[in-house]
Amino acid sequence: MNNTSHQYICPRVYARVAWLCLCLTLLGALSTQAQITFTAAQLPTAIGNYIEEYVSTNANPSTIIGPTGGPQVWDFSQAQQPEEIVRRVDIVPPADGGQQASFPNAAYAERYIDEPNDILEWDYYSLTNSIGRYYFGSYAPDAGASVFSPPAIDIPTMVGYGTNWSYTVNTTLETITEQDSVSATVDAFGTVILPQLGSFPALRVNQLTTTKEFIGNTLFNTFYIREYYWLVPGFDKAVHIVSQVSSTPPPANFTSAYEIRRVFAVYSVSLIPSPVGSLRISLQKDSAILDWLAASNASAYQVQAVGDLTLTNWQILASPASNSWSEPVTTTQRFYRVFIEP
Repeated sequence: MNNTSHQYICPRVYARVAWLCLCLTLLGALSTQAQITFTAAQLPTAIGNYIEEYVSTNANPSTIIGPTGGPQVWDFSQAQQPEEIVRRVDIVPPADGGQQASFPNAAYAERYIDEPNDILEWDYYSLTNSIGRYYFGSYAPDAGASVFSPPAIDIPTMVGYGTNWSYTVNTTLETITEQDSVSATVDAFGTVILPQLGSFPALRVNQLTTTKEFIGNTLFNTFYIREYYWLVPGFDKAVHIVSQVSSTPPPANFTSAYEIRRVFAVYSVSLIPSPVGSLRISLQKDSAILDWLAASNASAYQVQAVGDLTLTNWQILASPASNSWSEPVTTTQRFYRVFIEP
């Protein structure tokens, strides 16, 4: 077992938000996000939360991985493709899979289901804000429990561009011991655009896992897996690209992916923003002015736009502190929505 067992995971999350769209002829460019800092406290851990994602297999990701550095824009907003399935990841109690005794220190588990009802596995975690996320191992109905010794800190307490970390865990199944050595680096930053959800600032992690298999003290197999995943606060891995297993380390821009996963829906009370009330639009000279009711719980607001309502790549235009915003009028069609940032 290794950390890439998350490969079977499925986030599909319902963003239960109502939004108001207004059409106007405007021009605006995506405002590229600055570098962010991702903290372990921003990981989804509340029982009852879930996400959903589109999952494709055996695809060529070389044109979408992109270079290192930033700021960059990664557009993963395409609608579900014919070959893609839907996978759902639920945050559940550690007893949900009937294996809590094997993972006594876990505070919650992530359960992965390829819809409608193909349960793939449970991964077991706990969160310590000053240290990071502890990953205790996994249980799959067809493979049994894989208990990590020692538990891994798979995401540190604070991650930014240039952060790197590593860990090694051992798992024993019958006569075979598997040793997974993981090294991860945040090698890029920018904006990720998700289907149905819009644009979010993100950090990209480049992770290489080296797996060695032993019978007793005898090494009999070594293989490698490279992963890219995009960290977005509240989402965990918003996009996840996993290479095929290889006898040598896959190159940075590999051409064959075991899976590509794209989150398209999220249900999290703490994550999903609320729409503003009484959104209005008016024209004054050469400017379009949006205004709405001020919210008592708002630290700021987020203005998003899209050029066609059949598209899902809503783009962040601004995060004004007050309950109004404007931009110059041009001849390009624009639909708007505005959310409250708590």
